[in-house]
Amino acid sequence: MSKRNPVVTQQKLLEAAMEEFARNGLAGARIDRIAAAAGISKPMLYVYFGVKEALFDAVLAQEIVGAAQDDRFEADDLPGYAGRTYDLLAQRPHLWRLMAWFHLERGQDVLLLPAGHGVLESKLAAIATAQAQGRITMHFTPVEIVRLVTTLVQSWCMAPSAADPHEHNVRRKMIQSAVARLLLPDTGRGPMK
Repeated sequence: MSKRNPVVTQQKLLEAAMEEFARNGLAGARIDRIAAAAGISKPMLYVYFGVKEALFDAVLAQEIVGAAQDDRFEADDLPGYAGRTYDLLAQRPHLWRLMAWFHLERGQDVLLLPAGHGVLESKLAAIATAQAQGRITMHFTPVEIVRLVTTLVQSWCMAPSAADPHEHNVRRKMIQSAVARLLLPDTGRGPMK
């Protein structure tokens, strides 16, 4: 009889749970479906994560940390950051679905989760520095800027998927243009075309 590798089992659980939570949210997800998809018993799932809420938190934390490691953020290129974030969420729709479920079901701000707190703090500091140097508008606080960029990107993720690369690029450019108009100082660039 072979022993189960706890690290491999935990990762299988997280992958199965990510699919279930992204599809059904926290309230609609079923532990028995997650356990079956991971190939373990339901009681064993509880040994690893305790309650369903803890499993959801672990999945969301893993996804947020994974996304943050993609190094998309540059305070001096917020339009580019928005475009890269749109690309990421278009490639990983489960991530924004998990964030949406978290907000809807818990009424909490995903930006303040412990998993992303360090990442958020470094973004806020970089934005504040760029604002002090006149490279980003002072009309919004750094937190508001992060929220604006996130909201613009996620609003397009809620639309049906782009039919082809051309449509994806059109959406991406629209997001980038909106971010530039909202957050970059007016340098006499005139009306956007």
